[in-house]
Amino acid sequence: MEKVALSRQRRFHVLAILIGMLSGLSAVAFHQSIHWAEHNGIHRVAKIPGWWGIAALILMPAIGGLIVGFLLKHWAPEAAGSGIPQTKAAYFLKFGRIRLRTAISKFVLGTISIGSGASLGREGPTVQISAAIASWVGRWFGLSSRQIMSLIPLGCAGGIAAAFNTPLAAIVFAIEEIMGDLKRSAFAGIVVVAVIAAVIEQSLLGSSSMFQVPQHPEMLSLSTLLWAGILGIVAGLLSHVFVETLLIFRERIKTIRGNYTWMLPAAGGLGTGCVGAFVYLTSGRIGIFGIGYSDLSEALFGNLGVTILLLLFAGKFIATILSYSTGGCGGIFAPTLFIGAMLGGSVGAAAEAIGGTDAHLTSVLALVGMGAMFAGIIRAPVTSILIIFELTRSYSLILPIMLANLTAYVIAGKLRQVPIYEALLLQDGVNLRKFPILRPSMGWQNLPISSIMTSDVRILRTNQPLWQAYDQIKDDSHKIYPVVDKNEKYAGLVHRKGVTVVSQKNPDRLVSEIFVTSTFPKVHPDMKIRDVASQFVKTDWMTLPVISRLDTGRILGVVTLHDITRQQFLQETRGDEAK
Repeated sequence: MEKVALSRQRRFHVLAILIGMLSGLSAVAFHQSIHWAEHNGIHRVAKIPGWWGIAALILMPAIGGLIVGFLLKHWAPEAAGSGIPQTKAAYFLKFGRIRLRTAISKFVLGTISIGSGASLGREGPTVQISAAIASWVGRWFGLSSRQIMSLIPLGCAGGIAAAFNTPLAAIVFAIEEIMGDLKRSAFAGIVVVAVIAAVIEQSLLGSSSMFQVPQHPEMLSLSTLLWAGILGIVAGLLSHVFVETLLIFRERIKTIRGNYTWMLPAAGGLGTGCVGAFVYLTSGRIGIFGIGYSDLSEALFGNLGVTILLLLFAGKFIATILSYSTGGCGGIFAPTLFIGAMLGGSVGAAAEAIGGTDAHLTSVLALVGMGAMFAGIIRAPVTSILIIFELTRSYSLILPIMLANLTAYVIAGKLRQVPIYEALLLQDGVNLRKFPILRPSMGWQNLPISSIMTSDVRILRTNQPLWQAYDQIKDDSHKIYPVVDKNEKYAGLVHRKGVTVVSQKNPDRLVSEIFVTSTFPKVHPDMKIRDVASQFVKTDWMTLPVISRLDTGRILGVVTLHDITRQQFLQETRGDEAK
């Protein structure tokens, strides 16, 4: 038995080495592909003189969005989004099964989307590409589902390590964001993959950090720590505003129906083009388009004035929401770092104007702001600290970085308990409630009902004959079904038994003749579990409909008393196991 276990361990390490090499090479290829697309796309367009150049800047992201939207609909719908939520869903719900086709399509569509000017980043797609490669390696070697699942964090670590050239942060990210906890059996493999991927990235692209960072003083004054704390508060509040705005706007976009919804990324691209062209006209900076790391580097050296910093902050903030919520193919890592740097630089410039005593305060707080916004939006506090620390390679900044990051993280967590990646999955009807990805300290009663509701429910219509309704639900396990009217708006509920009994006697009667109207309680997806539980007291029904606040009357799913009691049982079970 010991020889068998040793053999499995060796095979796991061999696979880790292979995944590290493949994820490193794919990340570098994706990096270079986007760099080439940006250079020959949006950057070349920006050099066209006069108003023709401005018109081209506006239209370029829209054209890219049109191509991406068409390909997403007709070729690769799995390539939509940033990639990290989809990877988490595959890890928890599909035993890590991700098709190699996903990696290929993400590579192609990510290059087109970002290269044409969408305000998105390459790091999230890199994670999904590397995870898909890890999944493919596991299947190619004939591993079991559980073994394939264990390879996904390895691919994610390799993707982050090669994307940022930060192996330590990559290791922590795979544990903190993807797995949700530390599994000792996977730790060694994650370390191996992260190191190999980073070595490959350094060998092909050089050993320097992704961002060139100026030298900072060895000793920082207390005033710098004070300003870092203030920056952390501001970043925490603005992180919440960013996440809420993105989710609200994305939810509204999802309510749009019709044959031409595939053109929505083009609409987002057009909005991004207008915002980016305005910023370019007023500041001469093109960082709103694409990744924008060149302008970010300028901010880190303190070379941008406060007006330009604020313009770039606001422009990137708006453009990222437009690009992502309308269906662009790319992540929010890079925009988050960009927004944070501009915010930190603005606070630093304000501090220097007020009379800050430290030299390079604008540069220092630009770096600190990157980590603070990352911690507030992505909610990976340890990863955010390590990424900035590895990028700067300067221990003197560790205290202001930690102070700002943890402050932003705590404030953002208090204002919204469900992190952005889980919230995006919930909007898509994907629920990870069965897994301990949310901090127990949140208190499960205060989680939104969307985290435990049932999304995959059959919906009946008022003008449906009962025989047709019965055929629709006869093989289904639910007992109560929501009913919508001719406008697809919520009208009431109907019991399975009522449909079954009446359809046998009078099959041609309509659902509208037996359903219960909407006068009893209904809930919204952002309501807390405790508040929804109190709604059950007002009715004898064991099921309540979950209705969208944004698109009044649209059914999102149902919640049952069983859903609530199951969540309570799971939380109590985890608590007993932790004792």
